[in-house]
Parts: sequence; structure tokens; C-alpha cells
Amino acid sequence: MDNGVRQADRRWSQKYGTDLVVALVAGFFWLIFKLLPVRAASALGGGIGTFVGFFARSRNQIARQNLKVAFPDKTPAAREKILRKMWCHWGRFYAEMPHARQLFKSAEFSGLELLQQCMRDNTSGFVCSAHLGNWEPAVSAPIVGEKYLNPVYRPANNPWLDKLMFQRRKGVLIPKGPRGAKKMIQVLKSGGFIVMLCDQKLREGIEVPFFGIPAKSPDAIATMALKLNVPIFMARSIRRPDGRFKIEVTSLDLSVSSNNTITPEHEIMRRINQTIEKWIRETPEQWLWIHRRFDKSFYKNV
Repeated sequence: MDNGVRQADRRWSQKYGTDLVVALVAGFFWLIFKLLPVRAASALGGGIGTFVGFFARSRNQIARQNLKVAFPDKTPAAREKILRKMWCHWGRFYAEMPHARQLFKSAEFSGLELLQQCMRDNTSGFVCSAHLGNWEPAVSAPIVGEKYLNPVYRPANNPWLDKLMFQRRKGVLIPKGPRGAKKMIQVLKSGGFIVMLCDQKLREGIEVPFFGIPAKSPDAIATMALKLNVPIFMARSIRRPDGRFKIEVTSLDLSVSSNNTITPEHEIMRRINQTIEKWIRETPEQWLWIHRRFDKSFYKNV
């Protein structure tokens, strides 16, 4: 299983000790969620997520910092309400993972035909999304015929969890990093579509404003799209009140004018970040507020 250096560096005692114990516990809950009907599993997961949120002190502090940036005009009480709902949503997300294909079949779609037509024509390209809603259905089920999206992902440090949660996907798994870049080129040259979550902080990348603050952004998607002349689609999956999901797909404008102040890659990433900001403002309780999106100095008091 080629998932990068971090797993290879795990000590034998760790891999077959704590890692295995954690995976067995996670596998136990996975089995429970899988055996339950999807709505019951989702409700149970939401309860567990809400409970976990009460004890995640450091993560909650990070989330509060992020919420202040995104919603400076909201009261602290309103931002706390978003945070509580977020924990419930992400508990539901993990509980729904074993039912991903079923959720895809029951989803409402808008613009999916744009992506499907490209895949029928064997045209390669990118799908850009975010840690918003539930993207698992779209990377666990065929989009058209027997064609799947190929996700770029961060392999879990725990190899057992990685196999349980990610290796079951049918598309080509592309780990982040130099090894993943080679796979990306191979997938694009073979006519495949790559899906990336573009809303997390990277060590590399370019600084592009996100909610008005410079944030490292993954410009590989823009660089490759321009170099290979392939499209980028923006896609999000929104949780509806009835528990179903709406999956929206739109084309991203890749036309750029000559401008000496910013590069074409920077302009495309600016458009991507603006789209993700809009999504987050519309359904803030469905975004993952607990990761450090900005430079470490922004969280110095956390």
C-alpha cells in the first residue's frame, strides 16, 4: 500500500499497538453505522459528534478564530451556535461514510451533466471542492458509466484507518506531495478527472486572500489546468434538511487577461477562494472550521 513516507516510518510497536487498537474501535463503529439505516446512522453520528465537540478545547479555539474572520459582524453567541452545529454535521459525515453510494443515488443534482459530458468525451480535467457538506458520495460512486473521480487526499498516519476509510474508494487515489504530482499527470493524460479539496493550508502553494487574509493555496490545480488546457469545475455537496444532499457543479472561468501585477495562476486561485467563501457563508455549519487555514502566527494565542 503506497501511501507515502509517514506510514512507512511508523514503528512496528505503534503500527501493531496503538494504531491497531484505534482502528479496531473505529471499525466497530463503522460496522454499527453500516448495519443501521442511513438516517439512523446519521443521527447517531450527529450525537457522537456533538458530544466530542464539548471536549475538543484546542480545536474549538481554532474554530473561534476562523469564525471571527469569516463572520466579524456576528455575535459570539451566533458563532458558537455555528460551531455546535458543525460538530453535529461532521459526526453525521463520518457515520454516513459507509452509505456513500446510497447517498449519491438519492442526491439531487445541479450541473452534473457538464462533468458527465466531459467524462463521456474522455476529456480530462479537475473538480475543485472543499471540506463542506459531504463529498464522500461523489468519490465513492461512478459519475457516469463506470467512470469515477480520482481524489487527491492526505493519507492517514494510521495505515489501518487509511485502509478502512480511504482505500475502499474506486478511483485512482492520489496522495499529496511529489509522488502524487506524478500520478496527477498520469490521470490527466489518460483522460481522467481529478478531484481536489482546495480549502486547507499548505506548506507550499501561493498566498491568496481567503476571507481577506493571505492564505497558502494549492496552485497546482491552476498551473496544470492552464498548462494542459483542461477545465476546472467547482463542486459542492450541501446537506438538505431532509438528510439528502444536493450536489452542485459549475464551470470555473479560466480566461485571464495579461496583468503584470498578478500571475494567471494567482487569478484562478483567487476565483476559487472567492467561490469557496461564498459557499461557506451560505452553509457555515457544514464547513470544517477546526483546521488552521492561515499562518501559524494567526493562531499564536490558541
